[in-house]
Amino acid sequence: MGKIRSAWEIALEKTADIQLDKEKYQHDAELARIRKIAGGYLSDDEGKSLEEITKELAAFSATDLREALSITILQSLSLPQEEVLDDRYEKIEALAAIATRDDEQVKQLLDQLVGFLKQYPLHRKDLVEKMKAQYQPMLEEKEAKLSEQYGQPIKLKAENDKEFIELASKNLERLQEQYVKTLDGAKAQLRDMLA
Repeated sequence: MGKIRSAWEIALEKTADIQLDKEKYQHDAELARIRKIAGGYLSDDEGKSLEEITKELAAFSATDLREALSITILQSLSLPQEEVLDDRYEKIEALAAIATRDDEQVKQLLDQLVGFLKQYPLHRKDLVEKMKAQYQPMLEEKEAKLSEQYGQPIKLKAENDKEFIELASKNLERLQEQYVKTLDGAKAQLRDMLA
């Protein structure tokens, strides 16, 4: 009969060859600290000013700072579903300036990208309004048929019409795909510039 081993003995045996890479651990911890500071600044959790954040970030190496801020910046750039009324993009640009020490090419690309992202919700809204205007005659025709059928006036809204919803969904999906493709390309270019 074999010896019964405890879970502890089995775990020790399986982890005997594992070595801790102390430098990697410290590097990852530094990146996490930088990203936490940057994330707090972007979300305005602690209400810190740019000057306060800059002082905090000055304690880290330029290499770690650039790597961590690059990750944070790239993850923060996404298509907004509603018009952007806060200063999140200005904060992203400020973090990029810290990461790149005011690299003019990065600033120009980010300016273009921010303009592009701010344009998206407006373009979406404009597309929906144009589709409603184009769909209105068909909606009025449906109203007339239903009013005749039921003997009382019927008022329909495009937002509640199944055909309009399907048409709008397809067009909005195409618009989003175009924006995402352009955004992905710009983010890849920015990633290269930040590396």
